[in-house]
This record gives sequence, structure tokens and C-alpha cells, in this order.
Amino acid sequence: MTKKALVLMTFLFLTSCNGGFDHGPATGGTGSLAYVSNGERIYFTGSSISGSAISASGGNGHMNFHMRMHGTGCVSCHGAEREGKRLWPQFWIKAPALTAKALFESVTHDEDGHGDHGSYDNESLRRAITLGIDPSGEQLDDAMPRWNMNPTDLNDLIAYLKQTHNHD
Repeated sequence: MTKKALVLMTFLFLTSCNGGFDHGPATGGTGSLAYVSNGERIYFTGSSISGSAISASGGNGHMNFHMRMHGTGCVSCHGAEREGKRLWPQFWIKAPALTAKALFESVTHDEDGHGDHGSYDNESLRRAITLGIDPSGEQLDDAMPRWNMNPTDLNDLIAYLKQTHNHD
């Protein structure tokens, strides 16, 4: 590998993935264990309040590697502020925003990375998380894993995603 290619790969890793940093909860700062809710814990850690990991199936091989490398849940692709971000190693893909506005209020989703379907409701978001299907019935990008979680954890995650933050 040339020196130029190595520098480019390092740059892309650090800019697309935050170098593995900033994966702590939004309310407690980087690395903090202060989670306000089970939904927030699931979003940041990929584990429920019981401490058991929530498994994922599907997703393409690169994204599964990404999740295993970082040991986190939604935050590793969608960002600490749920704003969406570029993925590593597939830096040309940007995970869409998961803010309350982007999911539940947007009239058009083209600008937030969600495509041309309508807004989510609780049931369509359940299908997106567990089956990889958007509100119009289309398959989500195969980079999106299909999460396997019990109904309580799924409801808690959806409640967290419905919360607005100052930037929403």
C-alpha cells in the first residue's frame, strides 16, 4: 500500500467513524454509563437494561464487521446526536438521521437520507428496525441490520427515538 493510500484510509477512518470515540450517551457524555432510559441504553450500547446484548441479523458483511468492531448499537452508524453519519468501511454510504423530526415529522425524506417514503409511525418503525422495511413497504438498504429484540425493548427504543433534542 502506498503512503498516500495509507494516509487516505486513516483520514477516512477518523472522519467517518470518529475513530471509535464519542459513543457515550448524549446525556452523560463520552464513555459515561448514565443512561436516562432503557431506550437510550439500547441506542448507545446495543444491550438492554438487563445487560444482555441485542442481536442483529442481516446487514451486509461490512456493517456487521463495523458493529462487532465498535461493540455498540444504533449509535455506531446513526451518530450520538442521531444525525446520521458516514459509515466505515463503506464511507460512500451515509446512515440516515434518526431524530424525531426526520422519522416522524418530515413531509419529504429525500434530504435526510430516508428516501421517498412517508413519515414513520410506531408500527412502521418496528418493521424498519426488525424487518428492514420502510413505511412504503420497500426494503431498507442492506447495510441496515435487522435487530432481534423483545417487545418491551423495542417499545423503549421507539420511545427514545420519538424524543426531541434541542437540535431536532
